Amino acid sequence: MALSGMLCCAGGLLFISNILYFMSVCGITPVNNKIVGGQDTPAGSWPWQASLQESGSHVCGGSLVNKEWVMSAAHCFSSIILGRQNQQGSNPNEVSTTVDEIVLHPAYDGSTHDNDIALLRLSSPVNFTDYIFPICLAASDSVFHKGTESWVTGWGNANEGDPLPPPQTLQEVEVPVVGNTQCDCLNGVGSITDNMLCAGALEGGKDSCQGDSGGPMVVKHNSVWVQSGVVSWGYGCARPNLPGVYTRVSSYQSWINSQISTDQPGFVEFTSSGVDADSSYICPTVDPTDTDSIFDNGQGLFGSLYMLSALFILVFLTI
Repeated sequence: MALSGMLCCAGGLLFISNILYFMSVCGITPVNNKIVGGQDTPAGSWPWQASLQESGSHVCGGSLVNKEWVMSAAHCFSSIILGRQNQQGSNPNEVSTTVDEIVLHPAYDGSTHDNDIALLRLSSPVNFTDYIFPICLAASDSVFHKGTESWVTGWGNANEGDPLPPPQTLQEVEVPVVGNTQCDCLNGVGSITDNMLCAGALEGGKDSCQGDSGGPMVVKHNSVWVQSGVVSWGYGCARPNLPGVYTRVSSYQSWINSQISTDQPGFVEFTSSGVDADSSYICPTVDPTDTDSIFDNGQGLFGSLYMLSALFILVFLTI
C-alpha cells in the first residue's frame, strides 16, 4: 500500500465553520500527524482503523464509527479483527470482541462494485482510548473537488504483488481526489458511478492496494477528521493515470442512520472551496484500461457471511 485522521463532537450539538451537526464523539486522535506518503504510522495516529481477518491473516480494512459499529466494504467479508498497529508481534493496546451482525448494502453489485459498503455490529460496546476511537463520516451534502488532499491507511501490499514486510505496521499515504469525470475516463467510461469517489497520484506511486479494501480514506476539516471514502477497487496499484476508486461515504448517510438507530455516527458536512476543475474535463479518445487486476481480487468472501448470527473475532487496532 502506498498509503493516514481528529475532533467531532461530544454527544450533542457542535458548531464548526458555521455548520451545525448532531453526533456522538468521533474523529479525535492525540497524535499531531504530519507524515506524507507510504510510511509507518505512529501509534495512536488513526484510532478508528480496523483489520478484517481470515484464518488469522489480514484481508481487508475497516473503520470504527461508534462504540458498537464498524464500517467496511461489502466485498470483504470473512472473519474480522479491528484496530491493531502491527500484524506481527505484540499489540499491547488492542482489545478483542466479537461481531453479532453483518449488514451488506442491499444494492451492492459485485460486478460493477457499486454500493460497496457494509456495517458490522459488535457484540458489546467498546471503551474509547487514545488508540481506539471512532471517525466522523462525510454528511450527505459533502463536496470533494478535484485535488482535495486525503489520507488512506491500511496493511495492504506495499507495491502491486508485493506484501507489506514484517512486522507489517499500519501504513499511511496522502493522495489527492481525482474528479469523477476524469476518473471515469481513465478507468473506462461508465465504470464510475455517483456513489464512488476517486483518489490517487496521476503520475503513479501513491495508492491503496490489495489488502487495503474496506479501509478508510479521510480528509481534515479544521480539527476534525472525516471519512470520505471506503477503499473499494482499482486497476492494479499506483499505476499512472489509474486512480483508486472508493465508496463515497456521503451517499450513504440515510442508509447508515437507518441501520444504526441509537448512538448514530457523527456526520460532518465537508465542502471544498473554489470551483471544481473536473466539471470541464473532457475524456481523451484512448481507453487506458487493459488489465483486470482489482483491489478485491481474491477477497470476494462475503457470501457465506450473510449468516448474521455467526460470531467473528475482532481486535481493536492499537494505532
